Amino acid sequence: MMKTRTSRAALTALLIFPLLTGCTTADASSLPDTDTTSNADAPVPIEGDTDGDGELSEHEKQVLARNAPRDITLHDGTVVVVTPGQPLPQPLIDQIAADAAPGAAQTQTDDEFAPMEGKRSILEVASSYADEIGRTVVIVYWGFGTWSTVSSVDETGGTELGGTSDQAAMVAAATDWAETHDAYVVVVE
Repeated sequence: MMKTRTSRAALTALLIFPLLTGCTTADASSLPDTDTTSNADAPVPIEGDTDGDGELSEHEKQVLARNAPRDITLHDGTVVVVTPGQPLPQPLIDQIAADAAPGAAQTQTDDEFAPMEGKRSILEVASSYADEIGRTVVIVYWGFGTWSTVSSVDETGGTELGGTSDQAAMVAAATDWAETHDAYVVVVE
C-alpha cells in the first residue's frame, strides 16, 4: 500500500512540476491581454462617413468625390492638380483665359449677333472647365463696353453682377461672389 501511495505521489509530482515551472517562467509578453475591449472589435473610422454609421451613403460618396483633388490635362499635355479649397494652378488659369479670349473679343465687335455669340462661347468655356474641375468657374472679361462676368452656374451664365468700367471693382465683386458660391475666378485681360 505504501508503495502505491509513493508511486502516485511521485507520478503526480512529475505531472505537476512541468506545469508549475512552465507557468512561472513564462514571458509576460506572451500572456494574453486581459483588457476586456479588443482593438480588433473597434470599428475603423471611414473617411467621409459623416454620420458615423460605418458605411458611405451615396451623398457621402458624392461629397468625397467633389472634394478630392483632380488631375487636369492641359492642351500641351501637362497635368496639373486642382485641390478644392486651394487656388487654381496658374497654368490652368492661363489656359482658361486663353480659351475664353476669342469669345471676349467677339463681345467687343459691332456686329449685331457676335457679342451674344461671344458671351455664349465664354459660357461654354466656363461650363466645360467647371465640369472638369468640379466647381463653378466665373470668367471676368471686357465686353459690351464694360467689365462683365459669365459663370457656369446656370444657362444664362449670370452671377447677377452688373457691368462696370472699373476692372478692379468687377474682379473684387466676382471674387466675393465666388467665395460664397465655392467658385473659381479667371480674368480675361
